[in-house]
Amino acid sequence: MARANRVSARLPRREREAIVIPRPYGLCRDRRLGTRIMRALDSLPHGFCLFDAGDRLLFANDGYRRIFGQPTGQLRPGMHARTLIALNAAKGLKAERDPAQIWAERSRALARRDPGTVLQTLTDGRQIALALQPQPGGGWLALYEDVTELRRAEALLRHRAHHDPLTGLPNRYLFEARLDQATAEPAGRGCALLCIDLDGFKPVNDLYGHAAGDALLRQMAGRLQEGLGDRDTAARLGGDEFVLLLDEAPASTVLDRAQRLHARLTEPYDVGAGQPVLIGAAIGIARAPQHACQAQALLEQADAAMYRAKRLGHPCLWSDALASGPVRVAEGAV
Repeated sequence: MARANRVSARLPRREREAIVIPRPYGLCRDRRLGTRIMRALDSLPHGFCLFDAGDRLLFANDGYRRIFGQPTGQLRPGMHARTLIALNAAKGLKAERDPAQIWAERSRALARRDPGTVLQTLTDGRQIALALQPQPGGGWLALYEDVTELRRAEALLRHRAHHDPLTGLPNRYLFEARLDQATAEPAGRGCALLCIDLDGFKPVNDLYGHAAGDALLRQMAGRLQEGLGDRDTAARLGGDEFVLLLDEAPASTVLDRAQRLHARLTEPYDVGAGQPVLIGAAIGIARAPQHACQAQALLEQADAAMYRAKRLGHPCLWSDALASGPVRVAEGAV
């Protein structure tokens, strides 16, 4: 009877399920897993190096070899991290820096257990982001990423965000930031702002087309940048409106600068129309702190002087002339 009960309690073979005893996950479950991990690390576009507590190399993937041009077989487990740095320096990738100094900097970062990222520029122009990560049980790993193209793309985006796409000059956003900075400087230094508006630009577009108008604006931008100091800014605010910010500009030289600029801007332009194109320009001038101390007030003063010069037919006009009294223009003393 007992044997019959045991037989009746058995399930058909197709209904049985294998019993799996849970085991800690690790390489011991499948020896092939270690090989798979190595292959996965080698397939990464990043460079990856693992070091023990004595700063000796345990593993370097193919990504590291590709970044630094190391031939297969040159990197061997047991090599000290200093040796890897010296190998890269010997290839001319870090020729301007002492390998001992580089290793000293890395050692200090590891001693702080700081997992920060540093950017290093190689002598061939590539930029490599290096992340050092100390390991809890001792040792550390280094992750290398070639960020050259990423940095170029970021720089291009920053440039486009702050510059006029047609002329390459700073746009209104960047100009206002620099004007704020210039007017915030000590009052004794002073700065001058020139607002410039073209006369006769619209007929150029109407007669010769927008391509000719664009060519004229680009040439004008080049003339505005002639002789600029390191702290000066020429910017396009929009259309045919331009500004010139002269930092540390003495009042005695501003008017002379405006005269010479006006003469340069009214020289003939070659815009591919078959004949030279001539335009006029009106320039309004304001200086800080003489006319205004705040950026927006200074811009308003120079802008108003420019429109007054435009109405009166004068090439250049100080904002002083907005007050009652005789008009002072570029040909006279201020």
